[in-house]
Amino acid sequence: MNERLLAVLWVAVWWAAAAAQQPDTRPNIVIIMPDDMGYTDIGAFGAEIRTPNLDELAFSGVRLTNFHSGPTCGPTRAMLMSGMTSVESLTRGALKPNVQSLPELLREAGYHTYLSGKWQNNPPGRRPPENGALAHGFEKAYVRDAIIGSHFNAPANVNTGGLEMKENGEDIRMQDLPSDFFSTAAFTDKAIEYIESNRADGRPWFTWLAYTAPHIPLQAPDDWLDRYEGHYDAGYDVLLRQRMARARELGIIPGNIDVDYVPPSRTVRWETLTDEEKAHSARTMEVYAAMIENIDFHVGRFVNYLKQSGQFDNTVFIFMSDNGAEDLLEGFYTARMGIEFDNSLEKLGTAESFPAYGIGWAEASTAPFKWTKGALTEGGVRVTAFVAHSAIADKGGLDDDYMTVMDILPTLLEIADAEGPGPDHLPVRGKSFWPRLTGDPASTHGESEAIPYVTAEARALVRGEWKLIYDLLRMQEPTEDTDWELFNLADDPQEMNDLSNEYPEIRRELMTAWEDFAGAVALNNNRPQAPSSVPRANGSMAGMAGMTAE
Repeated sequence: MNERLLAVLWVAVWWAAAAAQQPDTRPNIVIIMPDDMGYTDIGAFGAEIRTPNLDELAFSGVRLTNFHSGPTCGPTRAMLMSGMTSVESLTRGALKPNVQSLPELLREAGYHTYLSGKWQNNPPGRRPPENGALAHGFEKAYVRDAIIGSHFNAPANVNTGGLEMKENGEDIRMQDLPSDFFSTAAFTDKAIEYIESNRADGRPWFTWLAYTAPHIPLQAPDDWLDRYEGHYDAGYDVLLRQRMARARELGIIPGNIDVDYVPPSRTVRWETLTDEEKAHSARTMEVYAAMIENIDFHVGRFVNYLKQSGQFDNTVFIFMSDNGAEDLLEGFYTARMGIEFDNSLEKLGTAESFPAYGIGWAEASTAPFKWTKGALTEGGVRVTAFVAHSAIADKGGLDDDYMTVMDILPTLLEIADAEGPGPDHLPVRGKSFWPRLTGDPASTHGESEAIPYVTAEARALVRGEWKLIYDLLRMQEPTEDTDWELFNLADDPQEMNDLSNEYPEIRRELMTAWEDFAGAVALNNNRPQAPSSVPRANGSMAGMAGMTAE
C-alpha cells in the first residue's frame, strides 16, 4: 500500500474518531401526558387549580388551543406511537407488527428511549412480550399495563388487577412496591432515574411520562386531600361559568363562543341536589383538583432535576391530555367488577375509596366544547396541549392551528433529525408542526387534507374548518334516519348547528372522502348502527364508549 493511500486512510480514521467525540447537541424530548384531564384543568388554560410549574412551562412556550387526541386512552396512545389513526395501527388493542413506532425510530437515530407510566397497547389477558413497550422501541420501561385500578399500593388492586406493574418486561409484585406507593410520584421518580442512568454518555433522550392520574379512581395522598376543601361548594354550574370566563380572558376559547352555553347532556342542575349529594359531589371535585395539583408538583420535581443537571435548556417539552374529561358516575367501574369500596364522605380520595366525579364536573372541565371522553365531538378530542423549547418563535403565545396527536411522531422525528418508517412498515399519516412553531405560518394540514377519526360507535372527518360526524351513541333519540352531521368549526366550535341542508355539496365531498378512507383501511361497518338500548350516565351517554377502548 503506497504512502499516499495510507495518509488518506489515516485522515479518514482521524476524522471519524473526531466526529465520534463531538457532543450530540440534538434536543432531549419529553412528552408529559395526564390521563383523562379536562381542557381547562390547568391555570394556563383557565383553571382555578394551582399549577404553577405547568403554567410556567406553558407560558414559556406556545399553547396549542386546537390540538386533538383520540377519543379514549388506548387509541390516543396508538396514534402517538404510530403517527396514524388507531384503526390503521391497532389490531385487537395492540400495535400491528408492521408499525414502526416513535421510540423505535428515535432509538435508531441514537436516542435513549424511556417510558414511565401507562402503556395500554397490550390488551388484557396473557399480555405477550411482543405487545409490550420493550418490543416497540423503549430501552427502559416502568409500565402499568392495567386499564383501571387504585393509584395506591392498595389491597383493592388484588381484586381489580389494578396495578399490573412491570419494569423492563418483568412483573413487579405488589408486596415489592413501597407501602407509600402513589402512581404520580413513582412514575416521576422512575423517569428521573432512567435519564440519570445514562446521562454521562452525552446521548439525547426521549422520555414519555405517561401519568395515570387523574383517571378514575379519584385519589390523592392524605396530605393533599384537603387542599381544596370548600372550594367547590357552589357547584359545577358555577365552575363552568368561571372556567369559561377565565379561558376567554386568556384567549384559550374563541370570542364567538356562546357564554350562556348549557351542555347538551346536562339533566341534573346543581340546585336540584340534596345537601348530602352536594357535599359528596363537591368532595369528589376537591380530590380531583388535588390530583391535578399533585401532578404539577411532580412535574416541578422533574423540571428541577433537569435544571440542576444542566439538561433543561436543551429539552423539548410536549404536554397533552390523552382525551377529554371522564364523565362516568361513581360506582360504574366497581359495579362492573362486583367490588365494594368505602365511598363515604370521610373516605373519599383515600386508598379505601374508588370515586368518580360525574358528568357535571366533567362538563365544567370540558366547556365550552360538546360532550366528553369517548366522543368524537370537540369535548372528547380537543385537549389541553402546549410545547416549550427555546426554538419556539411565539413564546407565551397561542396557536389555533388544527393539530393532532398523530402529528407528534413526525414532529419529533424532525426535531431529532431522524428517518421515518422504512418501506416495509406502514406510512405515517400525521404532519410535523415544528416548522409552524418555529416561525413558518403555513397551516400544518392545510385546507384540503382530510383527517379521519374512528370509534366503535362513531365516525368523524375534519377538512379545514369543516367537520363531518356520525355518532348515534350520543344522539338523544337515535333512529334509522339519523345521518351524518356537518359543522363549521371556525364559526361553531361547539358543534351546535348542523349545516347539512345549507351545504349539501360539502357534506357529499366529505362523505366521499370518508368512504375513500374506510375503503383504503378495509374498515368494517363503515356506517355504525344505532344501538338497541344505551345506558345513560346522569342523563348522558357520553362516557359509555370509553369503556370499550378505554
